[in-house]
Amino acid sequence: MFQKKTINNELYKSLGDKWYHGNDYVELLRSEAKTRNPWIMLQIEKYFNKNIEILDIGCGGGLLSNDLSKIGYHVSGIDIHEEVLQVARNYDQFKKVKYIKADALNLPFPDESFDVVCAMDFLEHIEDYQLALKEGTRVLKKNGLFFFHTFNRNLFSSLFVIKGMEWFVKGTPKNLHVAHLFIKPSELLSFFSKLNCQKIELKGLSPKIFSKSFFNLIQNGVVDKNFTFQINSSLLTGYIGYVKKN
Repeated sequence: MFQKKTINNELYKSLGDKWYHGNDYVELLRSEAKTRNPWIMLQIEKYFNKNIEILDIGCGGGLLSNDLSKIGYHVSGIDIHEEVLQVARNYDQFKKVKYIKADALNLPFPDESFDVVCAMDFLEHIEDYQLALKEGTRVLKKNGLFFFHTFNRNLFSSLFVIKGMEWFVKGTPKNLHVAHLFIKPSELLSFFSKLNCQKIELKGLSPKIFSKSFFNLIQNGVVDKNFTFQINSSLLTGYIGYVKKN
């Protein structure tokens, strides 16, 4: 009988300073963040001033939380691994983010505690993303925004995101991603609708493939600091967006 692969979430515990330095597969996370974070900030500014509460679910090493805190937002970041939370604290320039060890499927916050909830590169790492969405929307205030970034489930995405990284990016561990945990955009938005949330925006997020850095990656297996992502209209692989809670 075919057995589904188990995703390797334990690897993040041992990354240490690689969250912020290096030229292997973790650099791809930083490159995503360089494109993604300013876009998220721009969307938040359309609705709120700086005096709001933001929750970053599955915050990892704090790539989003610390950027949000730098420009004045009140941020709480939760992750199940204390090791990655300590890295996030170490790189929190102003020591203002509240980093808390917690389970995304059982958030330790009252209902309607946050104006904005974020789940970046997280939903495709858990078996029950629907429960995570329920918890995230539970702690989200009415008219609050829920931001997400994840991967589409299709053959091309499996080859490009999973096999492509294993083949071409040096040091990529096995089961960094597994295909059955990817989520079709229609599935995600349908479930958000059941949670009384309406789509505001949905965009693709993918590497700039016609670039010197991309070809350097293919040829040498390293991700240089100029490697970039772009926000576009294609939802074929990675996608980013947000909904509003009614």
